[in-house]
Amino acid sequence: MESMVLSLASSPLNAMTRNIKMTLCYDGTSYLGWQKTKEGPSIEETLEKVFEKILQQKTSFQAASRTDAGVHAEGQIVNFHLKSNSICLKKLLQSANKLLPSDILIEKIEEESPFFHPTLDSRSKEYHYRVSTSFFLSPFKTRTHWHFPCILDETLMKNGALHLIGKKDFKAFTNHKKNSHKDTIREVFSIEIVKEGLDFLFIIKGDHFLYKMVRNIVGTLCYIGCHKLPYDCIESLLSQKLRMKAGVTAPACGLVLKSIVYA
Repeated sequence: MESMVLSLASSPLNAMTRNIKMTLCYDGTSYLGWQKTKEGPSIEETLEKVFEKILQQKTSFQAASRTDAGVHAEGQIVNFHLKSNSICLKKLLQSANKLLPSDILIEKIEEESPFFHPTLDSRSKEYHYRVSTSFFLSPFKTRTHWHFPCILDETLMKNGALHLIGKKDFKAFTNHKKNSHKDTIREVFSIEIVKEGLDFLFIIKGDHFLYKMVRNIVGTLCYIGCHKLPYDCIESLLSQKLRMKAGVTAPACGLVLKSIVYA
């Protein structure tokens, strides 16, 4: 470990601060989400421990999305501030990936503008959600799909999704959370539903998302697809703003933060 530290930074830290941006992918099954918590392992804490070993300094990270427990990511964006101009980012990438567990990978590390902020500067996010309707779930899908063994009407779900497009009050599609947003107006740019044999892929793009909003949208559309909710219920759900009237919250395992778009 000592040689790794020396190879990354052979001279003392200086006053120069660099804003470092990283693109992460991870399988969130074994973690209680992005944010550090006393309840168990998190992506944030795992990163902190690895980078503090390498850099020999306390390192704080900010993420574009605070993914929930069990949620995965392919395009999570994170930044931290590095008080050295002597550290090679390519070597830092290699060293960090060697020390990180196999379910977390840093795909890219690069220097950004001093003013870049992964959350405040994001313009849109894309989430993917996978549902399997097979009678028995393949063991290869248990960590990545919601097992929903029902016949789903693709047309009904697509028609329901159309009513969710645009800038609307999505209060009925967010779960209660301490210190949650009082402003529940969000804009959904598109919802694409792709049938893949007995599976369905939901591709949802929007400006920002409320707590569990994507999973509640998917759960509601699946309830429409299997006739547990009327096909024309979306407008009523949006106007009533009552979470209890909408569909179930789809489980975390099927959700992936696919990408984040910046201006």
